[in-house]
Amino acid sequence: MDEKGARSSNTLLSCEDEMDLRRGPWTVDEDLTLINYIATHGEGRWNTLALSAGLKRTGKSCRLRWLNYLRPDVRRGNITLEEQLLILELHSRWGNRWSKIAQYLPGRTDNEIKNYWRTRVQKHAKQLKCDVNSKQCKEAMQLSWMPTLVERI
Repeated sequence: MDEKGARSSNTLLSCEDEMDLRRGPWTVDEDLTLINYIATHGEGRWNTLALSAGLKRTGKSCRLRWLNYLRPDVRRGNITLEEQLLILELHSRWGNRWSKIAQYLPGRTDNEIKNYWRTRVQKHAKQLKCDVNSKQCKEAMQLSWMPTLVERI
């Protein structure tokens, strides 16, 4: 087969491999496989890692699972009242710059903070019948929600 033909068959294999990829929730076995592989070989080269570890996941999926859930320094559980207050304060300063905000919340990922914002804060804004990014809404949060959080701390 010529070089072009070889590439075509590689592309075909790649498509077949793609059809074998798992999607959806991770299993405990997959989590353990990823944790053990990274403990032995380290992070990085996620596409290669996924294949070498025997995971039928994309490299991107492995990277996100590790960074957002499995890393030992990731803090799990509900966001505390103190963290909620800090998120509100930092968001009023920097807007949707989740990575920057996450730097001030050790163990919390930018993704977790973004999800908190989108589920809790936007829901609260909807109850106040205001756009979460409007000046009116920001003032309402500072006048009502933030003092309530401070009282509860």
